[in-house]
Amino acid sequence: MQPALATQPAPPAPAAAAGQANAFTVGGAIARTFSTWWRHVLVFSLLTLVAALPIWAVVLLGGMPVPGLTAPNPNPLDPQAAAALAPGALPPGFWLGYAGTMLLFLVEVGAITHGVIHHLAGKKVSLGAMIGAGLRRAVPLLLVGVLGYLVVGVGTVLLIVPGVYLACALAVAIPAVVVERPGILGALRRSFALTKGKRFSVFVVFLVVFLVAMGVAMFASYGLPALTASISPMAGTLVGALLNLVFGTLLWVAPGVVYHDLRVAKEGVATAQLAAVFE
Repeated sequence: MQPALATQPAPPAPAAAAGQANAFTVGGAIARTFSTWWRHVLVFSLLTLVAALPIWAVVLLGGMPVPGLTAPNPNPLDPQAAAALAPGALPPGFWLGYAGTMLLFLVEVGAITHGVIHHLAGKKVSLGAMIGAGLRRAVPLLLVGVLGYLVVGVGTVLLIVPGVYLACALAVAIPAVVVERPGILGALRRSFALTKGKRFSVFVVFLVVFLVAMGVAMFASYGLPALTASISPMAGTLVGALLNLVFGTLLWVAPGVVYHDLRVAKEGVATAQLAAVFE
């Protein structure tokens, strides 16, 4: 974990720096996702913490127990615990905070995209520059994110498979907004074009990253509190919340890496060219 908020530049990938087009590979995208995440895990985690503040503030100020933060996670097999967390049982204030956090998460993905591109180009990654990049594109990021969510949601309601397909097709719409600024519908079309012919590979990349993050989340939410229950009821819960925060950022790093790799592979764009748009 890096102790500083501005990290030293990493050497650019030779093929990307030279502008050569390589094949998009699942292994390469996964490896770059994890290496980029690990090198800047502190900065990315701080962004996630800021994005989570609205939901935490609402529930804490409203006196609601927060599973996984101020209260142990409920047993998923307990019907009464599940009923207490059902959407209809939660107060309106909870949903206000939830909406605020979801919107900030979209801005966070834009900010992390800036950091990912700079890291892959061998440039310095700084928290301030990332936040600035996300805020400058806040409105289109929110509109593209909400529209993409609705499209994927409709596909999921119809059948699970169309929803997964659309999620893979729109996987790089947010990075396209940040780097190319093609407009709202243009970002969706751009994502469809970049992922064409590679959607199964994109699915595998995101599946691996999701399974790692979910595996850590399950251990942090249920296994760790159970292991530390005899020492301190809340110690494992608090440490688990921190693990969820840190590993959850993997899900925001992956879109930027996939976008970068698709553009290098399909269009022969040099990573330095992608980073130059922020200068």
